[in-house]
Amino acid sequence: MRRRWSGWLLLVAVGALLHGSAPAAAGPPAPSGRVLVISVPGLRWADLDHPALATLRELADRSAVANLATRVTGPMARAGEAYLTLGAGTRAVAPPQLAGQVYGATEPYGAGTAAEEHARQQGAVVGDEEVVVASWPLLVQANDAAEFAATLGVLGEALERAGVDRGVVGNAEGEDPLDPTSPSRQREVGLVLADRTGRVPCGEVSGSLLERDATAPFGVRLDQERVLAAAGACRTDRSVVVVEASDLRRAAAYAMRAAPEMAAAAWTSAFTTTDALVAGLLDDVDPERDSVLLVAPTTRPERGLGVVALRGPQVDQGLLSSGNTRQDGYLLLADLTPTIADLAGAPIDEAAIEGRLAEVDDDGRTPAERRRHLVDQEAAATFRDARLTSVVYAYSAAVGLVALGLAARVAAGRRGADQWLVGAALALAALPTWTYLAGLVPFHDHGPAAYWAFLLLGAALSAAGARLVGGSVTAALVGLYGALVLVVATSVVVLGSRLQMSTVFGDSPIVAGRFSGINNVTFALFLGAGVVLAASVVQGIRPPGGPRLMLLLLAGLLVVDVAPMWGADVGGALAGLPALAVLAVGLGRWRLRWRTVLLVAAATVGLVVLLGLLDLTRASADRSHLGRLFERIGSEGGDGLTSVVDRKLSANLRSLTGSEWRFVLAPLALAAGLLAWRGRATVRAVVQRYPVVRDALPGAVALALLGYAANDSGLAVPAALLTFLTPALVVLACRVQEVSR
Repeated sequence: MRRRWSGWLLLVAVGALLHGSAPAAAGPPAPSGRVLVISVPGLRWADLDHPALATLRELADRSAVANLATRVTGPMARAGEAYLTLGAGTRAVAPPQLAGQVYGATEPYGAGTAAEEHARQQGAVVGDEEVVVASWPLLVQANDAAEFAATLGVLGEALERAGVDRGVVGNAEGEDPLDPTSPSRQREVGLVLADRTGRVPCGEVSGSLLERDATAPFGVRLDQERVLAAAGACRTDRSVVVVEASDLRRAAAYAMRAAPEMAAAAWTSAFTTTDALVAGLLDDVDPERDSVLLVAPTTRPERGLGVVALRGPQVDQGLLSSGNTRQDGYLLLADLTPTIADLAGAPIDEAAIEGRLAEVDDDGRTPAERRRHLVDQEAAATFRDARLTSVVYAYSAAVGLVALGLAARVAAGRRGADQWLVGAALALAALPTWTYLAGLVPFHDHGPAAYWAFLLLGAALSAAGARLVGGSVTAALVGLYGALVLVVATSVVVLGSRLQMSTVFGDSPIVAGRFSGINNVTFALFLGAGVVLAASVVQGIRPPGGPRLMLLLLAGLLVVDVAPMWGADVGGALAGLPALAVLAVGLGRWRLRWRTVLLVAAATVGLVVLLGLLDLTRASADRSHLGRLFERIGSEGGDGLTSVVDRKLSANLRSLTGSEWRFVLAPLALAAGLLAWRGRATVRAVVQRYPVVRDALPGAVALALLGYAANDSGLAVPAALLTFLTPALVVLACRVQEVSR
């Protein structure tokens, strides 16, 4: 026992030593000049093929580029929360009635001016050229009470400490008689560079930036000369200036209520004025020393992915990624915060924020090919999201019908196996594997019919092939569940999670929960398949070989799931190790003692700590969710951990009424009730013929319960696990009935 504990302590010590001896991260580069951030709300990569966007297209073609996941509190970020997130580096909430309350210092406010109101709130005097956020204290309070507890003004504070000047320019207001509830102030761009008091030293956000135009959405558009003059007034040798192409926001709002041809005309007009504005802004940029960041922080009126293009003197062309996404061509909104700070030479503590510095990979594509690739990425993501509900409902309904078919057959006293029932169950066991393999085919180009044909035909052929090659239904089960393990493991270990990206049971870039590794539903399917395989090994191989091979199999699955460079599944470490331990004890028919329970609990904690320490030895950009959690705990102490726990608990509770998987429980419960009422003899026969079913049950239950508790997908984990295991149970029951005929 002492030797075992010594080994664990040695591993932890080595991890800590490696962490302590890891080379320090390089400091920020010397300031390269000025940083111009051009916000183009609602712009998509597909839009750059429009003839009116020649300047934007040329800028993108000379830049490092990516799709931007804009999700904050929902799949479509509102302008206020998007801009506030850019300034905080962490997802931030911004109630619409508060977000746009940004004023020039001399603008009227209440009984006096905005500067006087700011002095009353913050006790500070501001100059006439400054911009203030009148609602700043309320925004701070809202975020203190929110799930992510974002610290506002992180970017503005970092720039101020580094002596970098900053300014904001933009106004998206437009009087809309059809929506009298819309905020009267839409100047959210001012939130990006505000400091901890809600102040920006330079800028223009007032209505003076607008001019009347009867043909423009809501009858107004930006006065380009005034916008350019305001931006120029804020530029210095070391400055960050954010300019919003606000005509795009007005076009997006107008398009939702206009006839199609008028909406198209509004977009064309906004594209034309925006392209001219960008051309004017670039005239004052020196490519040899200045950096330009083009960003679409919102995607309204449709959900999708935004645009990011970064051009700078030391930025190569290619695809952008970050430590958050670990996938070329994807960035998070929060990743732009440290990126802007880095471009300006302003140190920022990444441990205190969600965002991670953007990196460039030369993918070898031409600029046009790169844009086409990004368009395809977004199309695949939107296609995936559109299919998710229908696939989950159809799969759940089919499994429920098969389970009810078995229960009805048993309740009616019918003997013998129903080959159609067996075939359907085998196909349902195969179908999840084909949802991952669908990631190899661009079904967004081929349509839903081709997608469904691929899934159904693939599942049917797999079921038939497994039955033919295996020679028995039990061997077929091993092949089908083993195929899912092989596909998922190959994806995360060899292919960089290629088969999880934009697949229905994998990851959605639009939802932006994960971009690599093993997500929550995949965790349920992957370890659920492991339950079947482990039970099959014990059933088919006599001791001691069977139990030993079972332990080796479960250990391998756990390593793939939790290793930071592969599955990077924190919930898998917390739920997988104890659940698989319970499974192993049951299948091995070993006695479960309190000492064993305590050892498993200690091992779980030790595994999480060890993985966290090892993750910290890797470069910041390569760290997984667990390493980030350790960073946050190191930066914020216990508050960093409790905020994560609170967020997961809230998400779990919401899943009880919001998850697509919740509807599978009713038919499966009804089938179980029928079997308990009229099919107990069949249940006993299954257990007698396959005792591993009884032995594996405690482990499967532990996996479901702990998976629910440890993962923020909540109900989706036990529901997906139960759904995936049901076909195997149906096949075994049919096999028993066939033998007893």
